Amino acid sequence: MSRHRTGLAASALALAAALALPGAAQAATTVTFVNPESYRDGNLSWGPVDQRLTFQGLERIIQRLARERLPPGYEIDIAVLDLDLAGKINPIRSRTGELRVMQQDTWPSIKLRYTLRRGGKVVTRGQDTLRSMNYLLDPVAVRSGEPLSFEKAMLDRWFRSRFAGLKADRPAS
Repeated sequence: MSRHRTGLAASALALAAALALPGAAQAATTVTFVNPESYRDGNLSWGPVDQRLTFQGLERIIQRLARERLPPGYEIDIAVLDLDLAGKINPIRSRTGELRVMQQDTWPSIKLRYTLRRGGKVVTRGQDTLRSMNYLLDPVAVRSGEPLSFEKAMLDRWFRSRFAGLKADRPAS
């Protein structure tokens, strides 16, 4: 067996073992989109495929941030109550509806409700409206070729500030 294959096999075994440890469980995350037809971003109505892809992208971003930003042992439910993506679709510039024009006054905004649990017990819950009024000054998001990069940066800041003081579960002895 080559060294590369041996290394991959060892890595896979190490990952499987780490996931089997009691304290190694990652944060469970549930994301729901509540009444999306009422969201402020009217450009989500360009078609059901675009809306579905946007929601799937946001759900992946939130789930990844929860895994990265919440210590093991925590679970979070997030309900997106309102959404206004960065930029606006200018129908004159974009006949297909795929080009969003970014301007200073078209910042992203997400209103969400969250419930954070640890061991099945509610630790905190609340409702926040996230806004990134200076989103065009974020060099990482501006240069990113990823879809929803401005929303991702805004959600990352929220996770870091809202859940900064959380402690990880200690493994049972």
